[in-house]
Amino acid sequence: MRSDDGKGVVDRVVEILETFNHEDRLNASQVSRLSQIPLSTCHRILTALTGAGLLERHGRDYHVGLRLWEIASHAPRSVGIQRLALPFMHDLLEVTDSPVHLAVRDGLDALFIERLTPSGHQYPRPEVGSRYPLHVTAVGLVLLAHAEPAVQEKYLDQPWRRFTPHTETDPRTIRRLLADIRTHRFAIADRQVNPDAVSVAAPITDSEGAVVAALSVNVPVAQRHEHSLAQAVQTSASSISRFSATPTPAPARRRFWSTTANSRDTEDSSH
Repeated sequence: MRSDDGKGVVDRVVEILETFNHEDRLNASQVSRLSQIPLSTCHRILTALTGAGLLERHGRDYHVGLRLWEIASHAPRSVGIQRLALPFMHDLLEVTDSPVHLAVRDGLDALFIERLTPSGHQYPRPEVGSRYPLHVTAVGLVLLAHAEPAVQEKYLDQPWRRFTPHTETDPRTIRRLLADIRTHRFAIADRQVNPDAVSVAAPITDSEGAVVAALSVNVPVAQRHEHSLAQAVQTSASSISRFSATPTPAPARRRFWSTTANSRDTEDSSH
């Protein structure tokens, strides 16, 4: 069934669920405003989603439900690689004492699926679940450099957002940079999103050698030492890649998963 604006029920369900990317808790009026779905229709869908356990309600507010989290936990491109990466991310955090990020490509964005930060780290982004254009983050540049040529061309043909005066927006420069990343197997994002931070990323591959994720470390500009960081990040990314090519026993997977609750107590700076 489609509404007058041509949108089907599934389209509207997705639009409503996506409003929770903005806030953890929202009331029906806020969901209606963010999704631009009429309030009466919004109420009906919210009631159905709550009944199915995809959302939960407390008073007037709704938030993501455990059933939605349970379904999402089976996504191999997010939770699967996150489970494998977490022990190595903890080691990288300990070695560098700097924020560590894990991201995958979703369309033309870098989607952050995990982050670890040192105690007392002050920057609140990116949160798990946040996304940035590929050209402005080190993880995004790695993912773009190893994307299919059609994806690269589509990305290079679109207008780009500038986050800081240092954000690179020249397609010719980016093309040269992507080639360099493929050759050297790491990327550097120098003050592209945060004018005070530099990040270094390396690719994570699957058993067939395809790049499925990217790992990064961020440091303040005043403490920049990108090439030594590149070696540390590449070593960790290579270890995750080797581990991902080997079947992991179920008990080990459960043990790694249990650590994620602690990892989400921290935040991170640039990307």
